Order: sequence, then C-alpha cells, then structure tokens
Amino acid sequence: MWTCQWPLSSARYTGRGLLFLCTGERSAQAQSPRAALEPQTGHWKGPFGVYTHDGKQVDSLSAEHRYRWEDSVQVGTQVDRSPDGRVVRKTARNYVTDEGRLICEVDEPGGPALTYRGQVSDGVITWHRTTDAGVVESFRERVVDTPTGPEYRIDGFGVYPSEDGTRSYLHFVGRYRAVHQDVSTGRE
Repeated sequence: MWTCQWPLSSARYTGRGLLFLCTGERSAQAQSPRAALEPQTGHWKGPFGVYTHDGKQVDSLSAEHRYRWEDSVQVGTQVDRSPDGRVVRKTARNYVTDEGRLICEVDEPGGPALTYRGQVSDGVITWHRTTDAGVVESFRERVVDTPTGPEYRIDGFGVYPSEDGTRSYLHFVGRYRAVHQDVSTGRE
C-alpha cells in the first residue's frame, strides 16, 4: 500500500496511513495486473510526507514495507514511525480477481478494513476508493530505476469531510529505497 501507501482509517486525516503497490516500466498493454504487483516484492524503507493543498507539510513518517507472495496473493506488512515515537503497523493483501481487477485490502489493528481498486496504465498502478461518507483517496504507485537503484514512489491525494461540512484536501508523497537482502543467510 498497499501500497497501497496511504489509506486512512477515518473520514478525516489521522496521521495513520498505508499504501502498498507499485509497478515496473512496461506499458499497460504489455503488463498484466499480477505482473504490475511484482516489482514491489521485497523490503522497502523511506520517508512519507503529507501536505495540505497549499504545500504545508502536516505529517512526516518513516515507512517500512515488506511484500511477499503466498500463492496468488501478495501479502504486505507496513510499519509507520512518526517523529513523536508513535508506531502504526498494518497488513495488506493484493490480488487480482477472476475478472482481472486489482484489489488491495488493508487492515490496521483497531481500525476498519479498507478496500482499494486498482488499474494498471503505462507501468503505473493507480489505487482508488470512495466512501459513502465522502472520503476520496487515490494513489499512483510505481517502481522506477534511478542511478542509485530502484525507488518505490507513491504520489496521492485525499479528500476528507468533517462533521461540520468542511473538507480537508491532502497530498501524499512517498519515496522508498530497496533494503538489500542476502538470501543465502536470510539476513538483510
């Protein structure tokens, strides 16, 4: 998130987020939904920022994502660390339905389960959800090659209504680097 990285667990931004998917560089015509999930498999760490519509940063997290396959389901875990010491742990399940649709289900202990629907286009997965309460979230996720190695990028936005009828508009930016593993010893 997941990559679905950042679904929120309430109708207003609470600083708890998650998102978990990304893609490679192939075009939508050449890439199946399952293949679009493959580049995020592994271990990623990096910063995740939340900004108001005018660019003011309102939250900053250090995020860590791990993705692995269990049969046809990509299972993810996420740990978000806030500067104040707060730690939020989440899990996700990414899969393709029989109809070829991408689904991301995010669970946070004590919070409601969130479901995102995904589409692959030009090597990017876009996750989206809309609730009856008026919450709208959309995240663009991809893995890109850079001179210093692969980078998992998340760019998103959210609209969060409050009880008084006002709305908060937020932008999300995540930039994660692969954590290299030595599979021969099982250590990172």
